[in-house]
Amino acid sequence: MEKNMKINFEYLTRRVEDALEKTDLEFIRRELLKIKDASIVSGVGGSSVVSEFGSKVLNQKNSIISINCEPRDFLYQGVSGFKNVISCSYSGNNYGVDLSFDNDLKKYLLSNNPSSSEDVVNLQYQTTIDKERSFISLGATLIPVSILMDYYLEGEDNKLLDLILEKDFSFEPSHVYEIFSGYDTRTAAKYLESTLVESGIGIPIVHDKYSYCHGRSTLSTVQQSNAIYFNRGTEFDKMMVEELKQYYQDVIVIESKSRDQVIDDFQMLVQAMYLTKYLAEKQSKDLSKVEYSPVNKKLYKYSGQI
Repeated sequence: MEKNMKINFEYLTRRVEDALEKTDLEFIRRELLKIKDASIVSGVGGSSVVSEFGSKVLNQKNSIISINCEPRDFLYQGVSGFKNVISCSYSGNNYGVDLSFDNDLKKYLLSNNPSSSEDVVNLQYQTTIDKERSFISLGATLIPVSILMDYYLEGEDNKLLDLILEKDFSFEPSHVYEIFSGYDTRTAAKYLESTLVESGIGIPIVHDKYSYCHGRSTLSTVQQSNAIYFNRGTEFDKMMVEELKQYYQDVIVIESKSRDQVIDDFQMLVQAMYLTKYLAEKQSKDLSKVEYSPVNKKLYKYSGQI
């Protein structure tokens, strides 16, 4: 395993512990608790995983309508009926944040770096360990997700840290991975899909578990692939896992059975991170140093009309 990738996984729990210790968590909990109306949570790239989880936390903890939204969608999707927007960004100053804030909603920024605007409530998390050096974000994703998890668990950080456990895998990799998920495990699935694409270690196809029976199962009969199943231990899950074994090269199960979908999604996200580590190692690839297309940098720096 390449040095940076090894360090990033070895330091993953320590980075989260450091952020929880150095961040003003009481302030963030207090501000999030004030959100009582329909809200949009937004992020791009690795931060879209954070925004997916943030949307779920607000929906489940605050009992409000909360949706996850790509920054570009703000140009085409009306925000009528929503009162708040929470932008998630490690740097806090990319074009996605600007797009998310180009409206009259009350603005919150969940970031490692604060906004200088007086109109923005800064939900800033602190990190003192050396910056993670990686194309694929681990700590930069798990730290803000953990800040949101701290809010959901009302400060029970020992319980939170107990969920960050390494998981071992053993199977023969394939080129295509069909991922079975749903709203209750969408954060973990989003991270997995994004990382497989960004690192080039696999081609992901995401299925909603129930919608699989509406024609999407046809794919398994025309190509060899592995299935990755996010299993929460329901009767439906048990049936699906057994059925899928007949049609796929391997069925890789990521599971958590707490019966709390927020806790399950968090724990499965961590397991998904270690799954990508396993796949990278099997292919002798380094998640911290990915060869990407030249168009990537051009698009990343673009700030014109989209």
